Amino acid sequence: MTLKKTAAGLLILSLAVTGAACSSTKNTASPSPAATVSAAPQATTVSQDATNMKGYIAARIAREKVDYLFAEAKSADGAFIVNPVAATDKESAKKFLSSYFDASMLDTLVNHYITDAKAGAAFLTNKTSYFKSNILATKKEEITFDKANTADLVKFTTKDGVTYTTKKVNDKFLVSEVK
Repeated sequence: MTLKKTAAGLLILSLAVTGAACSSTKNTASPSPAATVSAAPQATTVSQDATNMKGYIAARIAREKVDYLFAEAKSADGAFIVNPVAATDKESAKKFLSSYFDASMLDTLVNHYITDAKAGAAFLTNKTSYFKSNILATKKEEITFDKANTADLVKFTTKDGVTYTTKKVNDKFLVSEVK
């Protein structure tokens, strides 16, 4: 469904751009081919609201990945273990989460969840959540975005008073702080 919406949105956008180009006033002098080829592409500006949503969505995805890694797989006796599909120990867990969390959070987060106890070859995980509230239970209407947000840093607070900070690293938002 999301792929269909994305494709439909791209189609509408391309039609709008084409329509705007066709409806503009015509210049009587034809531009030279060299001028047309050398024109630099226009940079698209993204609104702060869109950037804020990217930071919020990145935080939600990061939380989903934490749940997947530490609260989904169970041992034969029913205890939660590190999900062996994604990681087997602290280092591989950090590597897995590094696509969603800033390096400054990885040690604290992984050390909170992975215990020294094992069930067979798998490490048991801490049942207590690292997070004070569940961002997955929030709606975007319940989020208050910081007025000082920028294109590279998005900070927001949930209705429960938990503040998330996401920062752009390599054109992707990563969670850098939760308090």
